[in-house]
Amino acid sequence: MAKEIQVILAKGAENLGLAEMLRDLLLQNLDQNPHKIEDFKKLAIDIGLIVPDAEVSITMSFKNGILTIYPKIAGKPKITITSASDIVMALSNVRLKGGMPYYFDKAGREIVKAILSGRLKMKGMVTHFPSLIRLSRVMSVH
Repeated sequence: MAKEIQVILAKGAENLGLAEMLRDLLLQNLDQNPHKIEDFKKLAIDIGLIVPDAEVSITMSFKNGILTIYPKIAGKPKITITSASDIVMALSNVRLKGGMPYYFDKAGREIVKAILSGRLKMKGMVTHFPSLIRLSRVMSVH
């Protein structure tokens, strides 16, 4: 797998716990679920992640099977996700059914509640929905 994809921490991101955690989660997830590598390789988008309670933000830049994680919000991400750290972690627990996130079990309902309450915001979600679905498939531990 290592030759097919790469996850790089850009300068300044190597000391961010969130960046390291996302790198480790993705690499472990792709190693254990090689069928997700195709979705990873198809991602060609910059995604911002803002976690106010941890006072951290990063940009995940996907291109040609390489994810580079930058500190802060770099450039103009097509999707920006803003949420508390517990909700960010919960996103990886959403199950998939038929390749789509499944929101009808406990983990899924918690994400829906977070969206409806405004605790989870996803700017650009509608216009870049296919990329968001691919990201969900890649990030899900299921």
